[in-house]
Amino acid sequence: MKKDNVSLLNLIVNDYFQILNSTPSRCEALKYIADRAIEDFGGYITSGSLNITDEILINLVELLDQTIYEFIENNENNYSIRDYIIDDLYSKISLTFEALTNTERYISNMQNRSLFLDDLLIVKNKNLIELVPLLISESEGITNFQKEIVKTLIYFQEESLSEFFYNTFKNATSGYIKAASLLGLKYNNEKRLNWSLIKKIDNELLGFIQFAEKFDLHKIYKNSLPSTKEELTFSILHAEKNIEQMNDIDSIGWILSMLIYVPSFNFESLWLHEIHSSICSILLNIDLNILKKFLKDKSIFIKTIELIDKLPAVIFNRLTGLFDSLGMEFLFDLNATLEEKKLNITNGNSNILNYVYWNASEIM
Repeated sequence: MKKDNVSLLNLIVNDYFQILNSTPSRCEALKYIADRAIEDFGGYITSGSLNITDEILINLVELLDQTIYEFIENNENNYSIRDYIIDDLYSKISLTFEALTNTERYISNMQNRSLFLDDLLIVKNKNLIELVPLLISESEGITNFQKEIVKTLIYFQEESLSEFFYNTFKNATSGYIKAASLLGLKYNNEKRLNWSLIKKIDNELLGFIQFAEKFDLHKIYKNSLPSTKEELTFSILHAEKNIEQMNDIDSIGWILSMLIYVPSFNFESLWLHEIHSSICSILLNIDLNILKKFLKDKSIFIKTIELIDKLPAVIFNRLTGLFDSLGMEFLFDLNATLEEKKLNITNGNSNILNYVYWNASEIM
């Protein structure tokens, strides 16, 4: 088993933040942090190898890894691009350290600067309800982050959100945003929601609206499995938000049945990115004991591995700690299934094959 380094990350945050605050040059500060990160974690780090499930720390690890790449491995000399990358990295690492060390200062400063995607992870995971009005304002302006903002806001219950989600559902052209905003509307106004009014907004999505109206938020296994992209998004976002409370065998079984069905849907790239992110979050927080029971079923095991293998490498690398947590029996089963050639995977760019190759000594 690989060592869990959450405690080490929490310890070094103050030290790294001190480097940023005491070094006038952004470039030099990041170079010092890259050198220090290599000392602490090695030259290539992933949240999976560190067995981390906290979203803020996952993002921090990926920022540190990118910093190591830029300052140790990347020898390209396009200085205009490099200056932009350095400024962007510095801003993201700085705001993350600030959020982890001084939340009040983070809240104050966030209201006087540009919004980053990293902020949305922090607001959601630290439950910073004070920043809900700011996110509503950002979403109503010109932004590239509307999907992520709407997803973040479904984690809050606030009086102003009912109107926000209604207007967003009404005006959105994105199916993802439609699904997320309708889920948020149901969360914030379930007992008083005028479904007849909602159904008049978009006739083309009438089937999805009916699915959402009937959807049981409290017993997910009582629902029909989703059959459209909007229904799937609605269901996955609900599962992601509540996965830690869905620790019964019926709920986990329903969720796995939904997830292994995902590859049959044809999503556009930006929408698919959000789905992949949610799948990762669900798997990182799922009840491992119940998951182990389901993975003993060969068919479920194969379909789950094929689903994970199709994820982008950056998402897959967040999940390798999950494989370790599932124990040696899982790793032996994985190796045996590969040897039996029962997995439908592409050899050239298979995440699973690369993982097994690099961990061959542990699996054999």
